[in-house]
Amino acid sequence: MLTLMKNEAVQLAEKTGWTFDFAAGFLAGESARARRRMPAPELLSGADDYALGVQIGYHYGPAYLNW
Repeated sequence: MLTLMKNEAVQLAEKTGWTFDFAAGFLAGESARARRRMPAPELLSGADDYALGVQIGYHYGPAYLNW
């Protein structure tokens, strides 16, 4: 499962031009949104690529990809 998410993050990063950390965070945030669970508070207030990806994935989900 972890390898599958890593592969998805690599593919998303290549497709969108995002960093791997941002793409992995986006997928984690999107997953939390789908499960209706809040991500860790430090991820919702962080400013690194992974935390920003989590915030975007959680708050906007797949709609963010349709810019």
